[in-house]
Amino acid sequence: MMPPGHPAFRPRRPASDGRRPRAFTLIELLLVIGIIGVLAVTSVPALRSLTQVNTQASGERQVLDDLGLARQMAINNRRTVYVVFTPPTVAQHLPLLATSANPDRQREELLLRSLFTRQYASYALFTRRSVGDQPGQGRPRYLTDWKDLPEGMLFLTNRLVELTKGQWESVSGTLSVTNRPLPYGNFPFPTALSPMLRAPYIAFDPQGRVYYDDDWEPKIEGEAVSLSRGSAFYLRDANGVPDLGAAPDFSISPPTNRVDILVNWLTGRAEVQTYKMP
Repeated sequence: MMPPGHPAFRPRRPASDGRRPRAFTLIELLLVIGIIGVLAVTSVPALRSLTQVNTQASGERQVLDDLGLARQMAINNRRTVYVVFTPPTVAQHLPLLATSANPDRQREELLLRSLFTRQYASYALFTRRSVGDQPGQGRPRYLTDWKDLPEGMLFLTNRLVELTKGQWESVSGTLSVTNRPLPYGNFPFPTALSPMLRAPYIAFDPQGRVYYDDDWEPKIEGEAVSLSRGSAFYLRDANGVPDLGAAPDFSISPPTNRVDILVNWLTGRAEVQTYKMP
């Protein structure tokens, strides 16, 4: 046997069946790339749809849970508990904070500015009285921080339109609970020490029933919270600060998507009703 360094040395080739090994051709590579592209194009919409469904389900569950929490707090502590929604008039409230009795006024203003870009997507639980308060000397307080809906979810904008008591009671006989605006009341905003602001709400009395301030009386009883998949876009300056004088632009996709969460006026229990086009 010749040593490896010998001029006549030839390495032994492995046994084969006589066929030469071959690589992929350009056509085969292009075909594989094309198949991968087709799979990607067809799977992305499905993944996007799944994400939207998960976001909607998350929003539904969050609102259902917090409505149930407000009702349970009202029953357990024998007091009226409100789910207060951030109104679309937040910017108009900013000058009143100059008269606020809250010593932490700077934090109060920062919170209000933050809530401006969370209009149609934030809410908090509130009560006017706490356990142990003397008659006529209630101590209002927020029972939770201000909460946001999941990213990509909004409260239906026409549900947060403010009406007077007379206007609201009038439309409450012609519009269903899923189409009429929510009732409005006076609440310290955005903290318990802030000046009063009118805001939409759903409230529960100590028996767990739906409750209204100032003797508002709907002709069709019950309330509802309506959600949509969409986003709100706010005009900002070069530093990213939102323009408090500009109304947001909305993108709802598809425009008809919505989910209604109905609250039974007698039991206070909430349930989801998916909206269907007539």
